[in-house]
Parts: sequence; structure tokens; C-alpha cells
Amino acid sequence: MRVLFVIPGDINLPTGGYRYDREIINAWKTTGVDIKLISINGNYPFPSEAEKQDAIAQVDTFPKADIAVVDGLLGGISPGFLQKLCKIMPVVALIHHPLCLENGLDEATAQSLKQSEKQGLEFISNIITTSPTTSKTVAELFGFNTDKIHTVLPGVDRSATSTGNDDRTINLLCVGSVIKRKGHKDLLLALSKLTHLDWRLDCIGSTNFDKILFDELQMIIKQEKLTGKIKFHGGVTEEALEKACSKTDVFVLPSLFEGYGMAYAEAIVRGIPVIGTIAGAIPETVPENCGILVKPSDVSSLANALETMISNETLRAQYKNNAIVEEPNFPTWKNSAKQFVEILKDVS
Repeated sequence: MRVLFVIPGDINLPTGGYRYDREIINAWKTTGVDIKLISINGNYPFPSEAEKQDAIAQVDTFPKADIAVVDGLLGGISPGFLQKLCKIMPVVALIHHPLCLENGLDEATAQSLKQSEKQGLEFISNIITTSPTTSKTVAELFGFNTDKIHTVLPGVDRSATSTGNDDRTINLLCVGSVIKRKGHKDLLLALSKLTHLDWRLDCIGSTNFDKILFDELQMIIKQEKLTGKIKFHGGVTEEALEKACSKTDVFVLPSLFEGYGMAYAEAIVRGIPVIGTIAGAIPETVPENCGILVKPSDVSSLANALETMISNETLRAQYKNNAIVEEPNFPTWKNSAKQFVEILKDVS
């Protein structure tokens, strides 16, 4: 079976969505799937009209294939692209989470995106999402046939169990690009209430997507006298991330929404207790015996969860042991890629 995998931009961008695409494709390459990656240039998810028309024109240059997978970051913006491609081959939309639900959008932009996504999905036959929650959301939001929506969970790389920090200071780790949806501001405000405790926070993830937000976070650190306790590292190599995880005592990411939450899963398989929120698919990803989940944007509850986890060594050990037990329940990328391609075979 020949598969086209169509994405906007650079597949090596450091986001969860591109990571998912990248890992699935890499796993396919090791199992003999005939895969062709096609990257469409443009300022997605807000391309110009000329960029949209260019994407549609490029369909004529695509190689022959049995089926195409189109990332929702592209397909959700350009119904015309999906309409034209669907006349050539079956198309499956890969939706990490609906674009119209991205945090921080004004009402007009959100409604425009919703209409665009809904229109595009009218041309395709099947959808793959990355969590049961996203599958349900897509069905309800766009009125799509639930029998045509499939879930393929992200895989999780296995690694050594974290040993935690060597000294008494509690190492907190946050992994996620600095955008409003990831809740970094809530995290810093919560930690500003806990300066009497012995902790430090490392934030890993690109700081290039929202410069205004990043500057605001730096101001909070300065105003709340958190310099020296909090460090933003930006995007890092896999080796650097692995090294950080190996010495982490608590993983924390107070997201306002997640279509799945790969960072939480990767913490759990390393035996790291988790603090997150109940937003989106996070409760599906994080077993209740592996950490503490609070309401999104609830700084007070987040501060309480952090204080409890930082102060209670016994509780941390309990969550750690529970996470180790849960590890086998998370799929590998190889398993996820196999499930994905079996769906494509059925559709094509």
C-alpha cells in the first residue's frame, strides 16, 4: 500500500502534533510501508489566500498513492485542498484536536475555523484522532459519523525509571511549547506562593511561538523573585530531555486543553508523579493513581497540589510506584503505527 502523508511546514518542528506525525512515519519506514511525506509551505494555521491556492495547485503534482493522510493543521484550514485531493484518492484526516478549540482565539476566528473544518470534513470518508475524547469532540462538534472516526493513541518511548534529584531540592519539570494553552502563567503564579519550599523548575519547550507571553513570564519571574528557581531551556535535543527526565521528581503541566497529552504519558512510563488538569483528554491519559489533576486556570488548586507533592515524600513514592505499574498500559510507537496502517488498509 502506498501512502501519502501531507503536512504543513516542517515535520521537525518541536510540537506534540508534529512529533506524532514524525514518529508514526518513522515507525512505518522500519516496517516496509511505502510512505511519501509531502510538506506544504505556508503560514499555517493562518495561511494567506495565495498560500491556500498554491496548496490546491500542488495536488496535481502529487505522486500516485492508494490513500492520503492529511494533518488537520492543513486540512482544517483548506476545504478546497481536501475537496480536490478526495477526487484523486481516499483521504483520511488526522485530527490532533480541532483548531477552533485552540485557547486564546477570538469568537470570530473560532467560528471561522469551525466552519472551515466542518466544510473540509464533508469531503473525506474517515478521521483518525489521537484520543477517545477527541473522537467524541469531533463527532459532536462537526456532526461526523462516529463509525468513521478511529482513535490511534500516541506511542510512548520506553526509558529508564527516573531516580529523582540527588539532594533535598525537589526537581519539577514542565514540557511543552510556551503558548497560552499550556498554562505556564498559571504554573508560575502558583509557584510564587511556594517560595518557602525547596524546589526548582525546569521548563522545556520552544519559546518562539508567543514572544509576548514569554516576555510576560520572564516579568513574573522577576517580580515574584523566582530567578534562580525557574529556568526556561527552550527546545532541546532528545538526549537533553532524557537527562532532565532522569532527575525529575514531579512532572507538572497545567494545560487548558489537550487532545491527548504525550508529555504526561512519557512522564508516567518513567515513573514520574504528575500534576496536570482535568481539561480535554488529560484524565484519560493520566491514571488517577499516578498524580493530581486540578481544574484548568485554578491557580489556588494548582498551588495546593504543588505544595502537597513537594512536601510529601511518601505520597510521591506512592504515585511513582503506581506509575511504574501503569507503564505496560501505554502503547509503543510501533504498536500505534501498526494500528494506524491497519485502519488505512480497511479504508482504502
